Amino acid sequence: MDLSSNKLTGDLPTCFFNNYSLLVLKLSNNNLGGLIFGGASNLSIAWAMYLDSNNFEGTLPSNLSGNLNVLDLHDNKLSGELDASFWNLSSLQVLNVASNRLNGEIDPAICKLTNIQLLDMSNNNFSGSTPNCIGTLPLIFLNLSWNSLSGYPGEFVNSSYIAALDLRYNQYMGDLEWVAYLYWMKLLLLGGNMFEGQIFSKLCHLRHLNIIDFSHNKLSGSLPLCIGDISFEYGAYDTQILSSISDSILVVAFPNIDYDDLSFMFTSQYGLQSFTFSTKGNFHIYSSSLLSLMFGIDLSANMLSGEIPFEIGNLRSIKSLNLSSNFFTGRIPATIANMSAIESLDLSRNDLSGQIPGDLTRLWSLEVFSVPYNNLSGCIPCSGQFSTFNTESYMGNINLHNSSKGGTCVPSSRPMEEEDLAESCVDPVLYMISATSFVLALCATFSSCYSILSGGM
Repeated sequence: MDLSSNKLTGDLPTCFFNNYSLLVLKLSNNNLGGLIFGGASNLSIAWAMYLDSNNFEGTLPSNLSGNLNVLDLHDNKLSGELDASFWNLSSLQVLNVASNRLNGEIDPAICKLTNIQLLDMSNNNFSGSTPNCIGTLPLIFLNLSWNSLSGYPGEFVNSSYIAALDLRYNQYMGDLEWVAYLYWMKLLLLGGNMFEGQIFSKLCHLRHLNIIDFSHNKLSGSLPLCIGDISFEYGAYDTQILSSISDSILVVAFPNIDYDDLSFMFTSQYGLQSFTFSTKGNFHIYSSSLLSLMFGIDLSANMLSGEIPFEIGNLRSIKSLNLSSNFFTGRIPATIANMSAIESLDLSRNDLSGQIPGDLTRLWSLEVFSVPYNNLSGCIPCSGQFSTFNTESYMGNINLHNSSKGGTCVPSSRPMEEEDLAESCVDPVLYMISATSFVLALCATFSSCYSILSGGM
């Protein structure tokens, strides 16, 4: 039964969930409310329930149907703890309870979910350590972000088949050496925790990454020289990941879609329906349909230092690179000009010096360029996309100069205004035309004067 997106309101009676003839119940995206499952403690729906995006309240019962394969309750008003008896769902393959008001610790009994593949408990109030036994589960998608969970993920994330891991904005700590063993990883989202230590070169061995978010941690040291070896490409491995998902889940989630074209987009139904990523100066929400098209690295707000390696220019497919709010020194690598797909480049609030490489004007896809509060000097490039960037892209660099109308570089005696930037980026062809006109006019004047003088003589 599918009644999703019908603007339904009111409460659901208990008998609605005790219909033995129902295999699948979809009530997603309505305005239904009242106690979850109508207050029923024993459910007879045999296969899948989608009650997400409603206003259901109350606590989750402990005696759900042991035959459930899919349970999607995200974006409701559920509260309370999930005690040990809730996890007696050995057939469950998908559980999504994100964006509720659930709290307490995650009980080790969660490891009774021996068939679970997609687990999303994000945006709740869970706290305490994460059970290590989670690492024994056949998870492909795990989202525990926006809670108050703690511990060392290396103890509970050890599945070589996991493709998406979102642990952002918790209290996890320790080093990141464990990520090197996540071979099939595509979305590695660890921002907003307390991870420390260096970024290990083993990270470069991960060949299937789309997104790396290590922002707002305590990482230190220099970037590994091999960072340019990360492929950031969409390929056949997406289909391999897809094939590892239970066929029964896909049949329920996508009954009318060609699996050959589905690729990584099957996440639209579960877990990572969308994700936020800092790019172009803001946090943007990317839908699952864009997962296979978005490639980015966010290492902002750490304690990384040293020079940005020139090998970073080998990331030709990357669309967003954020290295802001660190302690990088040296020059901006001219090899960044090889990152032909890049749309957002944020190097602000570091200690970079030297000139902005003129080769960067070849980046025709670049929409955001941010280098405020460094020690850059020399002229601001004016051609290409650089003619579109305002003064906010450069502020805080006292030795960074505009170009004068004569084409030379002159210091600004005051903070750059919009008209200064516009003045510095006038088309050089116009300069040539103006100069040529001036020379011709000057020659005509001399010629006229010479004729007058000759006639007088």
